[in-house]
Amino acid sequence: MLGPRKKQCRSEACQLTLGSMRSTVSRGEQAAVPSENETAPKADWARFGIEPGWSFAILHRVRWSECDPFGHANHRAYFEWFEEARNRYLESVGLAPLSPTTPGPVIAETGIRYDQPLAYADEILVSARTIRLGRTSFEMEYGAWRDGLCALGRAVLILMVNVSGEKVPLPPELRERILAHDPDVAGAGLDGSVMR
Repeated sequence: MLGPRKKQCRSEACQLTLGSMRSTVSRGEQAAVPSENETAPKADWARFGIEPGWSFAILHRVRWSECDPFGHANHRAYFEWFEEARNRYLESVGLAPLSPTTPGPVIAETGIRYDQPLAYADEILVSARTIRLGRTSFEMEYGAWRDGLCALGRAVLILMVNVSGEKVPLPPELRERILAHDPDVAGAGLDGSVMR
């Protein structure tokens, strides 16, 4: 039986990433590694270049498993980071714990614009905010930050009972807590119609 094959890193980006990791290790430096998805104090936000208007953020360190063969964070990783920020944000505004019979958010539409690549071991800030409220839906934005905006995501979510598929109006107390968190939330769609 043959032993395990060792993968070799041949791309320039991979070599640069490995080279910087080796030089850090050889110098004995240790970067301050954030706790997994730790909520970031606002005093730390400036070092990531976060712009005004955001109300919630968590720290994250890009994992090796989140990178592709080119040495940068794969597009799917951003969706996972944004999902974690969304869930933590919704917990912070008091959304009930998810269950098949309790109304919860279901994604109707999502997308991401990538501005700058991220690589293994990058410390990033992942932010979340609500930008629009409808009767049964709401829209959120997410950002991945390191020396400014690296990626901007968005999602339209519908509050529904998962087991039945029934859409449910956003409870008034949830609306109030979201508005307390994000006072600039719009209550209507871009064309002036109420979002569903």
